[in-house]
Amino acid sequence: MKSRLIPSRIAVTVVALFAVASLGDDCEGDIVPDPTFRDWCGASLCSWTTDFGQIARVPTWDAEDFGVSFLDNGTMGTQVSQVTMENQATCILFTSVGDIAPDAQMTISVDFDNDGTIDHTAPLGSANWETVQTQITAPARYQGITFHLKKNGTGTAILAEMAIQSTTGCTAPPPPIQNLRLGEPCSSTAQCASGLVCPEWVDGGVQYCGQCTPQIPCDMSLPCQTRSVFLPFQCGPGLGQGAPGAPCLADDDCVSGACANATPVELVAADAATPCDLNTLAVEDAGDAGDSSNCSWANALGGTCR
Repeated sequence: MKSRLIPSRIAVTVVALFAVASLGDDCEGDIVPDPTFRDWCGASLCSWTTDFGQIARVPTWDAEDFGVSFLDNGTMGTQVSQVTMENQATCILFTSVGDIAPDAQMTISVDFDNDGTIDHTAPLGSANWETVQTQITAPARYQGITFHLKKNGTGTAILAEMAIQSTTGCTAPPPPIQNLRLGEPCSSTAQCASGLVCPEWVDGGVQYCGQCTPQIPCDMSLPCQTRSVFLPFQCGPGLGQGAPGAPCLADDDCVSGACANATPVELVAADAATPCDLNTLAVEDAGDAGDSSNCSWANALGGTCR
């Protein structure tokens, strides 16, 4: 969807907002900070991370109005990204205003659950200071979204605005979610990595890919337990039974005493701003509430036993 060239950012914003309203019943505001690329920290955007390549602060259609230029970077391209903790949007609307040549091959990609896997990529159509829009349907449940803006080719690629908003009206199916790690939110076992299962839905709760469920017991008579209501079910967590390659959250899950590539566990003690030690967090049998009394949850994603 494109509009005619507008001589000022204020006017373009009005056009963009009108277009947004026409695509959904409501629009709940921007998901990302600094959608207008106005906040710079030296040569970098303050709210966006430059993953690779180079960007520059440049004038847009007005010498006093600045945006971001994605510079050429050979076959690798230039990319910026922003990590969010968004988990409510069901339909995501992208509205960009820029000067984008066709050979710039600009794209917007989304990583639901912030797990490093790109779940959907859409092109940002070529434009000459025109409004271009695209929509992506979100999965039923997820925790966080990372957005990537990338220039894959050569040629001019200047963005003045990139609104990323929660709206309604998406009709396309959501991107398929697969191979989720231990501890990632899920809605079905088909989404989990091989050997992991997703518990049955409990109204008002969140399910996480785990090694067992109250209905699916562990092998070798290991107890199906969880360290917290906010962490996944595991087979004998803390018992040191995990063979090399088995999923784990903490070192004491493994025979070797070493759990590799688990994410930092951001559990904070209720009475102090210090991380909780998963190895000291009590475990409960499947079906019990779990012990989260001394910790508030942020996230914990599994690795594998060495």
